Amino acid sequence: MLQLVRQYLTHRRKLGFALSIQGQHLFGFARFADKIAPGQPLKTALALQWATQPKTSCRGYLTSRLTAVRSFARYCATIDPRFEVPTSGLLGPAYLRRIPHIYTAEEVALILRHARALPLQRSPLHAHTYETMIGLIAAVGLRPSEAVRLRLVDFDPSAGWLRILPLKTSPERLLPLHPTVVHALQRYRQARQQTFPFGERLFVGRLGWPVQLHQLEYIFRQLARPIESSGARPRLMDLRHTFATRLIAKWTRQKAPVAHRLLLLSRYLGHRHFISTWWYVSSDPEALRSAAEQFRRFHHVSSRHDG
Repeated sequence: MLQLVRQYLTHRRKLGFALSIQGQHLFGFARFADKIAPGQPLKTALALQWATQPKTSCRGYLTSRLTAVRSFARYCATIDPRFEVPTSGLLGPAYLRRIPHIYTAEEVALILRHARALPLQRSPLHAHTYETMIGLIAAVGLRPSEAVRLRLVDFDPSAGWLRILPLKTSPERLLPLHPTVVHALQRYRQARQQTFPFGERLFVGRLGWPVQLHQLEYIFRQLARPIESSGARPRLMDLRHTFATRLIAKWTRQKAPVAHRLLLLSRYLGHRHFISTWWYVSSDPEALRSAAEQFRRFHHVSSRHDG
């Protein structure tokens, strides 16, 4: 089973899927399956036995474990029809969106100050790397998985552009950068190339190896602990939500129509489908009620014309 999991993850990651958490789930399942039923095809009962092992009241966590196995099982069933694909919804809804934490400017500044103070024992770039990565995600609204995949050649300081490679259903795009962001990236790139003058990735960690998504998320959780202690439990991905909702809230206070700006924002965020941007409007209905109504009307009209 472990060999099949490696084969599956290699195949999906070549298509642009990061599968960080799902990969951890699948390796855990593979070790369990190889111990309990070595050499046997995947069965629904085995998947359920593994998925429900953790003693937790969080049903969504158990469902996410089973969902990861279900996707893997669909892949395996095309190779070996003896593999069973667990029925959808066996442990409840497959996916529940969590209301994002919208950061204040003070909270972002606090996290960056903590990043700046990270110890340098692991790497002389340790603090500089994470301060720049987190600051870039907050300033540009990148997906964290896009930030870790950035290459040196993707940043053009003279043009003030950042190239974002295609990911999942998101097409390749060029993002214009504010001069302060260009300056911060220039400083980091110069320090990175002086310290580790090899490799193609922009952000590197210990010994010059590329920073991995799980490393970035782990460091962020440590930096955001003062905010988590208030019960808000923010996530790194919430910086992207904050970027989008702050922009939309600003636009709603202006007289210019907001609908065309929402379309531009959709392209900027890398959404192939316009309706995907709706989540950034609906997450804060009080502040964004006006934008939500304009967005609804614009989407209704555009959908009718597309049809």
